[in-house]
Amino acid sequence: MSTTGNLDGHLGEGTEIDGTLQFKGSVRIDGKFTGKVFSPATLILGPRAALEGEVEVGELAVHGALNGQVRAAERVTIHASGRVEGDVNTDKLVIEPGAYFRGRCEMHRSKPASPAPAPVTTLDPAVPSAPPADQKE
Repeated sequence: MSTTGNLDGHLGEGTEIDGTLQFKGSVRIDGKFTGKVFSPATLILGPRAALEGEVEVGELAVHGALNGQVRAAERVTIHASGRVEGDVNTDKLVIEPGAYFRGRCEMHRSKPASPAPAPVTTLDPAVPSAPPADQKE
């Protein structure tokens, strides 16, 4: 996840928005946002960003402040300047030294693990089997 790469949207510093944000590409917030954010893609909170609300995205990078519930399908990264207060549900959680996290985290797997295969027992007809213990020859 690039925090400086190609962006499809940007809410600049000094911008304040209250509402619902839905997007398909990468979006960076450097202002203040209150409400709900939904996207299968990447949300980046810049160092001066303040987000309060509910976030449900593919990936999340936090350099600023987030107060609320987070659900990320793939990864949440709280960078050294980042601050997250709230519960996080994700596949991978990265917390850099110096970052602040207060809340609960529930980890999940994006792809369920396959059950272990059942052991295979083969009988070699050339090897005689022992008679049951209660039978005498």
